[in-house]
Amino acid sequence: MENCTKPAPSPSDYRKLMRRTRRALSDRQRHQAAQAAMRQLIKLDDLLPKGANIGFYLAGFGELPTDGIVSFCQRRGHQAYLPITTSEQPLSFAPIHGNLNQTPLKKHRLGMYEPVTKPILAAAQMDAIICPVVAVDMTGVRLGMGGGYYDRTFARTTDCLKVAWCYDFQIVPSLPRQPWDMVVDVIISDQRFIRP
Repeated sequence: MENCTKPAPSPSDYRKLMRRTRRALSDRQRHQAAQAAMRQLIKLDDLLPKGANIGFYLAGFGELPTDGIVSFCQRRGHQAYLPITTSEQPLSFAPIHGNLNQTPLKKHRLGMYEPVTKPILAAAQMDAIICPVVAVDMTGVRLGMGGGYYDRTFARTTDCLKVAWCYDFQIVPSLPRQPWDMVVDVIISDQRFIRP
């Protein structure tokens, strides 16, 4: 009898599947998932110093919404930062002042918004960086959009807590790991808090 095991999806297949699945969610489903993930986010407290610098991203392409991360930081005395991208460089981070509506933003070449606030900090000055994923496996291998920004950043930030923020359906059994792939330390979804 022939072996009929199906090959694991390629990174390209995962990207198409996850984007399609994310786009199919209603605004209500996104909001409910974000609220549930915020309840998981509280578990980060035990892993963070007081007054932590926490970098996160603005969801703009169907990712799990991140708006609530600012209020989480404010309630717990942490400072929230958003990433600034420069070509082929690790990310740097600029602070959120007040709430997102009070922080001046500009659109950069990749179509995302980034702050124009100061002071700009290197990724190594972040205590935690919450990053987007297309998919992540149970060992912390992360599949991103393919630009390598977070892998380059994480390669230079050994003490920073690397946190994947995603819908639970984005957690998959296993992903192939390339030599440049940096694993995450924590996975937070709308259903689970995982320490790989």
